[in-house]
Amino acid sequence: MMNIQRRFRILVMGAAFGLALATGQGHGGVQAERALAAVRELIDSGQIAPETVLHLVVKQGNIASFLGRGQTLQKEWERTTGILIDPRVMPQEDALEFLASESQTDLTIARAHEYPDLVHEGLIADLTPLFERFGFVLSEGREDGYILAQNQATFAGRIVAVPADGDVTILYLRKDLIDDVENQKRFREKYGKALSVPATWSEYQELIEFFHRPEAGFYGALEQREPSTGWMFWLSRYASQAVPNQYLFDEQMRPLINSPRGIAATKSYLATLPFSPPEILDPGNGYTFTLPLFMQGKGFSTIITIAGAKLFNLETSKIRGKFIAVPMPGEEIDNRVIRRPAMIYGNNIVIPKDSNHQVLAFLYAMWLTDPDVYRKMVGVPGGFADPFRLNHFHDQRIIDAYTPEALAVFRDELEITVPPGTGLPGEAKYIAALRQNLESAARGEISAEVAMQRTERAWDSITDAYGRDNQLRVWKAFRQQYPGVRSAALQRIGF
Repeated sequence: MMNIQRRFRILVMGAAFGLALATGQGHGGVQAERALAAVRELIDSGQIAPETVLHLVVKQGNIASFLGRGQTLQKEWERTTGILIDPRVMPQEDALEFLASESQTDLTIARAHEYPDLVHEGLIADLTPLFERFGFVLSEGREDGYILAQNQATFAGRIVAVPADGDVTILYLRKDLIDDVENQKRFREKYGKALSVPATWSEYQELIEFFHRPEAGFYGALEQREPSTGWMFWLSRYASQAVPNQYLFDEQMRPLINSPRGIAATKSYLATLPFSPPEILDPGNGYTFTLPLFMQGKGFSTIITIAGAKLFNLETSKIRGKFIAVPMPGEEIDNRVIRRPAMIYGNNIVIPKDSNHQVLAFLYAMWLTDPDVYRKMVGVPGGFADPFRLNHFHDQRIIDAYTPEALAVFRDELEITVPPGTGLPGEAKYIAALRQNLESAARGEISAEVAMQRTERAWDSITDAYGRDNQLRVWKAFRQQYPGVRSAALQRIGF
């Protein structure tokens, strides 16, 4: 009986697939239709069995976006193709740790800074041949192109991920407190200038000190400082210390962090701690700790991705209509402010190298991230998949969810965003050394100077262990992803 029922289900799904392709209804744009046609061809040729199951493993914050509201996207794919999706929630651990021990996954997510190690360890597939085989491109210069595609999808000139999340740092402030007449008066009396949005890190520091009221349970800064993610909020401070960027290494692969600029960035990073909640350094107190506090009206500022605007704009948020999204602060150099937002988090789709269904998994990823299909994902309340295509800026559902003001800041920051991490094999080791020393400095165990000295020594040792010549070759390629000259692709669409 079960075999008959399954065969009947497959026949029904297959008929629906053929009808959908014939009518062009119920799906997305050209990318989605091309992916569906390729799936149909693989099934018809016997390369894929219709009852095949794809095992999708993503984090809790992404599951709603990947499946759609009420599992509508999952149901649409299954109804159209006959290919079932088995969704699971992955542990809260790095992709490297997860994939090294997991063998029953066809698609999962990884942060862009994790790609070098995932490739070096042979854990994820090179998708370049599949892009070429099926005629897909990582377009940036079209209205529906990807946002920062090279940063989000490539390593060493190869495509290793499908972009599915746009995570660039944005500063959020309490606008109602800035606009308050009494606050404006007190600020002018204390600092001799108007109370306004900060342009530089020092101006930001003044604001968080001014608004800090711990006796009332209100904090000036709600930036993450917990050991595993705090370093991400150091990176923007560091990269903005020079024109066009303060790089992590020089052209001979020597670390540049143990320098006056590196130490200044670290001191700026540490300076927020007295104006943060006492638990800010506790392990695990990342955005799940800071964002609820900001939403509850218990802090003046926070730094997070565009996802913050979506959360703060919820009807349940106590600061709805009271917050403002503004560009990241920077450093004033030669009478200009150098701002360098950073890519943090970012959950893009990768395909494990040991997947039994790499081709099918790739086609599913391309269907899911179609410009039209994915708009349904980005707009899902509670989902943490954020705008990652340019057409998302013009979708009214997305505009309503994230607010036009926050999306405008996000759009304007793209040109000056620095790529994530070091971009090198051994990324986890490089970042672990930085994290450890930033944490020691944050706890008052060592100075900012010692933190950068120790990190420099550790980084040199890691570079030697992985081979200095090879690391230099990879670093030179990664440097090309840093902001400098305005992107020609962004120019063509008027950004």
